[in-house]
Amino acid sequence: MRKLALIIGLLVAGNVLFAQDQKPGKERPPVKIEEYKERLKLTESQLAELKNMRESLRPELEAIRKDDSKSRSERMEARAEVMKRQESQVAEILDDEQEAELKEIHREIRDDVRGKRKRKRERRRDG
Repeated sequence: MRKLALIIGLLVAGNVLFAQDQKPGKERPPVKIEEYKERLKLTESQLAELKNMRESLRPELEAIRKDDSKSRSERMEARAEVMKRQESQVAEILDDEQEAELKEIHREIRDDVRGKRKRKRERRRDG
């Protein structure tokens, strides 16, 4: 009887520990503007403007995310509107060359995500 209780206890403890290690697949680390500073050749004033812009939009995006009164699609639409505003503000801060480089960075990220999704689908299909 004690062995059975010990085994059950170890199984439960193992499940609790491993469940805490798992991370949701859709979470992405936040993008840090400093990571783009060198590649976009941002000036200190541009960097400060971009940080201020993101900080000013953060509460609005957080409120949209937490708003349970709206459907998922309504929240997505509201978020898309905020992101469009952010995109136009970024266009005012960056010059044409920097904007083109930012689009290239976004394309690389998008391609990387698509590649990961494709590999995941292939593993599911094969496994």
